[in-house]
Amino acid sequence: MGMTEVIPLFKSHYSIGRSILTLNSLGGSDEKGPDSIIDICSEAKMKSFHLVDDSMTGVLEGYTNSLEAGIDLRFGLRINLCNDIKSKDKEYNLKEFKVIIFCKNKSGYERLLQIYSIGSTDGFYYAPRVDYNLLLKYWNDDDLALCIPFYDSFIHKNKFSMSNIIPDFSNFSPIFFLESNDLPFDKSLRNHVLTYCGDKYSTQEVKSIYYKNKSDFPHYLTFRCISDSNPGRAKKTLSKPNFDHMCSNEFSFESWYEKI
Repeated sequence: MGMTEVIPLFKSHYSIGRSILTLNSLGGSDEKGPDSIIDICSEAKMKSFHLVDDSMTGVLEGYTNSLEAGIDLRFGLRINLCNDIKSKDKEYNLKEFKVIIFCKNKSGYERLLQIYSIGSTDGFYYAPRVDYNLLLKYWNDDDLALCIPFYDSFIHKNKFSMSNIIPDFSNFSPIFFLESNDLPFDKSLRNHVLTYCGDKYSTQEVKSIYYKNKSDFPHYLTFRCISDSNPGRAKKTLSKPNFDHMCSNEFSFESWYEKI
């Protein structure tokens, strides 16, 4: 990752309810339907792209189709990190937060697959989870990279959810992501991330991509409403979307591309 460039982080429809982009093969975009990340990258003459999904379900499809298109796919798994995957206590697990684990090579992919497999079985509690011990068991800095997303990180939760999460990065060298998507709290959150990192941790400017064009934003909102199935919460509607800090047309490929 280049520390000065803004890296687009694509998310596919395999992250259920989070993106309207597919991993269809080159030419697989539907004129009246969803756009393919492979097509988007090919049209923009990109030689590689970063895919960050909430599962590993679409990795094989993504690698196969990107390889056929002559584009390098760099995959990162977004997953919950907790202190102990054996714990199934709701209050205890309020202290979990999101991390992104990137595989750097084939060995890294195999290590990440093992981590995800255990996290999806032994660690599953509402969603797949990993803990520090599980990461350390399979970790190798030559194969894997740990990154902290801008949204849903422990810093984000501590600031906006009255949490008090103290992570243990003593065995890792995480890279902290920074974003600017015209949300009212972005600037404040950036300042908190930069203060936490200081001279100790590296930061990287990124932009999360959930749809191709800014004009796709209304369709994305509709998709989010239809996809919402979270029990115990008020149903999302277009008048009251409550879209978990994603209610901005800045999460489009167009927004990233027009600034490079």
